Amino acid sequence: MSDKKWPSIPYLDALRPEPGWHVEHALLASYSADLVALVAVLLALAGLDDDRGSGSKVDFANAVDQLNDRVRLVVQAGRIVAPAKAPKILAILDRYVREVVVNEQEASWHPKIALVKLQSDDNTEWRLWIGSRNLTRSMSWDIGLTLVGSQATKGAVIDGIPELGFELATRAALPGVAPTRLRSELRGIHWQCPAGCGVNEVVLRNETSGRDLPTPPDGLTQLVVISPFLDGTVIRRLGQWGEAGTRRLLISTQAELSKVAQQGEKPLNGFTELLYLDAPEPDFIQASDEAESENAASEDEEVEARGLHAKLILAQHAGGHTLWTGSANATQRGWFGPNIEIVAKAAVNRDVSHGLEVFVHDMANTVRLDELPSPIEPDEVEERLEEARKQVANRWAVTQTLNDELPFLNADAPPHPDDSEITLHVAVLGGSLILWTPNTSAIRLPQVAPGEQTELIQCCLRLEDKALSWLQRAQMDPPPDDDRDRQALARYLDPRTFLQWIRSLLTGDPLGDGGGDWDSDRRKTEGTKGQVARPVWWAPTIEEVLKSWSRDPGSLAFVDRKLQHYLKLYREQDDAERTEAEQRVIEEFHQTWQVIRRELVT
Repeated sequence: MSDKKWPSIPYLDALRPEPGWHVEHALLASYSADLVALVAVLLALAGLDDDRGSGSKVDFANAVDQLNDRVRLVVQAGRIVAPAKAPKILAILDRYVREVVVNEQEASWHPKIALVKLQSDDNTEWRLWIGSRNLTRSMSWDIGLTLVGSQATKGAVIDGIPELGFELATRAALPGVAPTRLRSELRGIHWQCPAGCGVNEVVLRNETSGRDLPTPPDGLTQLVVISPFLDGTVIRRLGQWGEAGTRRLLISTQAELSKVAQQGEKPLNGFTELLYLDAPEPDFIQASDEAESENAASEDEEVEARGLHAKLILAQHAGGHTLWTGSANATQRGWFGPNIEIVAKAAVNRDVSHGLEVFVHDMANTVRLDELPSPIEPDEVEERLEEARKQVANRWAVTQTLNDELPFLNADAPPHPDDSEITLHVAVLGGSLILWTPNTSAIRLPQVAPGEQTELIQCCLRLEDKALSWLQRAQMDPPPDDDRDRQALARYLDPRTFLQWIRSLLTGDPLGDGGGDWDSDRRKTEGTKGQVARPVWWAPTIEEVLKSWSRDPGSLAFVDRKLQHYLKLYREQDDAERTEAEQRVIEEFHQTWQVIRRELVT
């Protein structure tokens, strides 16, 4: 066996532009999503993330400034994770998210994709990532495939990518990204694949496409199936691939293997080896992630999330090695439908095939059928809450209006679950949950400040001593705009951090600590406790302004447009938590900038 392992490129590294490049637009797809993970993606797309996948408050402000109306995440309705502690600035992420309303009692929006268009002077480059990873902070084992495309002849035209772009653009509804134009543009792109891999086709398997397992290749000598969620029908068919001498390996979780082993038709008997991966110890565990999406039409699909999350089929055969990978689990919903899935088919070389064997050998544990533990009994309360979540998410036709900054939610029909013992509570993201009275179609929420208005509504279902929370959009007409974002950032950035941001815009480099971590509550202030504020520590210097002007006279006009908005907000927000020293610094800088504006800008 080769000792070569699969090369590993972290998800954020696959998206991050090289220096000198910027994001023209990015379309993301995920079954579930965590807003904190979305912030990490925005920081990476702006080239501002650190080695922790995080960044400072100034980095966050620069990222949303650069990427506004350039990034859109398409996610299954009801699957936006509600952070346990939600910084109020997350409210502005409603502009980056669109939901796909698919009734999860029947199907799910399940692909995991990132399609990014990058620009550098007159050059254009594309990144396409396809994999099994949801946009969450899960530490599970995942797999992804990154392709780099351009109009150069180097690389190959890959079937299915233009149609994929059309579908993503249609779902995302990102301003300036017309689905038909995107599809036409992608038809002329040549794609470079990872070493040892040649992608034949990419298919977004939807409700209208023909669905089945791949045709088994002739001369099959070895089959490797990795999937965290299984059902007997699909596993039984895969176990019939090849001949009597074919070696077949199935890697899943112990819980899934135990579940399928109990089924009367003995679907595991077709596999030569059964292996499982222990769950890693994550910093964050996503509640039930996509296990519920596999909870559908048959008893084969009652599953529970574990640490393994990669999904692939690797066949070694007379003609070489073929890999199928993407978002589809080894379940009927994944391969036969009606889930919407992404699958890439690739021809890989011997080193890639052996690299997977090395991973399996190093990380997985072999188990015999008679060693598998008894299946875990499901928690009845959790099952009832999960069923109620699917009902609420599917019925959620809720809009939002504002009257004197009081959000008013109005539904076409009450979105409550059928289970009368389960209560529904709602709040604006970051607000306090209140009961939505059963059988009513409207509710008024507490007043929120202008910068905290958001289409993201926290939903919480409660039964006995357990609760299940998530976020859903309640659309506003008109939707939140740039003014709401400026209001939010003016509250988010204290005066010192705001002026550091202005300095970074002038110099092109982040300065100081950038106000601390983007999700930190700590405030960086000077002039407190009787100290004398020294604005020179915070504000851009005259030298920095002049250097910026000499490099590019238009840069001051760009900064000036921001200052005209933000300085006005800082002076008008009477309810903001600012010291007299901070307010004085803002006033002094405002006066200084008026002189600069008169002499250098206008």
